[in-house]
Amino acid sequence: MDKKTILLVEDDNIVRQSLKMVLETRCGYEVIEAANGISALTILSKKKPSIDAAILDIMMEGHGGSVGNYLKKNPQYENILIIYHSGLGKHQFDNKILEGSLFIHKESGSIQKIVETLTEQLG
Repeated sequence: MDKKTILLVEDDNIVRQSLKMVLETRCGYEVIEAANGISALTILSKKKPSIDAAILDIMMEGHGGSVGNYLKKNPQYENILIIYHSGLGKHQFDNKILEGSLFIHKESGSIQKIVETLTEQLG
């Protein structure tokens, strides 16, 4: 079985490191991390990594919506799982950003919800 690769874009270092650790140690995923949307877009456009899912914060420099749009428009990534992870409520976003993706509210227990969703969707 091939190791699944997750793109993790999160500007909060503690959240990003915690999520990365859980995804790598508990789930066995490979994690490509970026501290903001600009870094993520640079990684995607220059390295064109093969990824199975993306976890994107929305409210940050070079916000996750732009990364999500890039992934949805690029044929290489059009079928990957996109999970938006934000402290704001789902109703506060334009539905176009969230279209075709999942939303998990950033709160106590949200890392576990992400793990469960990835396990369900990716195996």
